[in-house]
Amino acid sequence: MSELGKTAPNEIYLIVGDTDKDCNFNELAEVTWADKPIYEETAIKYIKSYQLTIPKSIADILDNVFNSFIELQNNANSLMIQTIYTHYEPETPFYKWFNKEDNSYNISIIYLAGKALGVDLVKVVEGE
Repeated sequence: MSELGKTAPNEIYLIVGDTDKDCNFNELAEVTWADKPIYEETAIKYIKSYQLTIPKSIADILDNVFNSFIELQNNANSLMIQTIYTHYEPETPFYKWFNKEDNSYNISIIYLAGKALGVDLVKVVEGE
């Protein structure tokens, strides 16, 4: 996401003069965000999208389980059960992340489902 996009509220309106032309946020030097349209007929509504993330160390663990249980690759929940079974000890990075992150189970399921579908649904980031 661009620096410009990071500063925007979740739902914004951009006022443009000519609605027949496309507008690119990244090319705008200065933008004032509006939470309400000034002129309804020329307002373009944008809704910011979010990207789920998972630490690389956790993704590596999930990748290992995904690649080790080929027969379960179409069942993200079963893969999570295997991950918990093999990596749920108090001193492991997975255990620490799993108990620290509120949505760790859901993020893990989405990550594994994305792998099965061949789509990156969760962005892998550096860190634990």
